[in-house]
Amino acid sequence: MPDQVAIGKMVPPMHLGDLEQLTFGSIAEILEQQGRASPHFAEHVALLAVRLSQIQRLKAVLEMEGDTFTSETVKSAGKVAVVTKMVRARPEVAMLSDAMRQAQSLLAELLLNPSAALRLASGDKPQAGEFDDF
Repeated sequence: MPDQVAIGKMVPPMHLGDLEQLTFGSIAEILEQQGRASPHFAEHVALLAVRLSQIQRLKAVLEMEGDTFTSETVKSAGKVAVVTKMVRARPEVAMLSDAMRQAQSLLAELLLNPSAALRLASGDKPQAGEFDDF
């Protein structure tokens, strides 16, 4: 098994929408500038582009609608109607959290987060310190 991955142009998959293709292009350009772009990573980068686009859409919904909604139930008990109001989190809140968690994981896998950038820049592993045993 070769240690190196074939370096080359990354082509966005056909299933990506317009915003996702733009995001894919931005990520691919970063990888190309770092000399790490490979067609083998295209599906992985596409998944990251989809998640980042979902984050944008979900944030837009939450900015317009708010993080919560109120639901009412009316129950009649004889001649009296009891109205129960409940404030709940919008489903988009959980969806946004999930998308952000997966995007962060994908960024780390593609070495596109700040700690990975420092490792790539230094070109070597951190040296052992006297407190590593703790």
